[in-house]
Amino acid sequence: MLHTPVSKYVNVETNVYNACDKADAIVICTEWDMFKTLDYKRVYDNMHKPAFIFDGRLMLDHANLREIGFSVEVIGKRAPM
Repeated sequence: MLHTPVSKYVNVETNVYNACDKADAIVICTEWDMFKTLDYKRVYDNMHKPAFIFDGRLMLDHANLREIGFSVEVIGKRAPM
């Protein structure tokens, strides 16, 4: 059985804003502080709509993200509406 390198299917981007450009969804799976202070309006403006964000660490301001226009989903816990 041959294994295809992951790099054939995965692009690594060092700039968060470039990584989110034209994305359908974002999944946050880390507690790194940089993800707390991103310009989420800028991120949203450059994504496909509807724009989804999945918070796997329960660290984002969900009300603010919804106000921007994101559809927010929380992984592992139901978020208040």
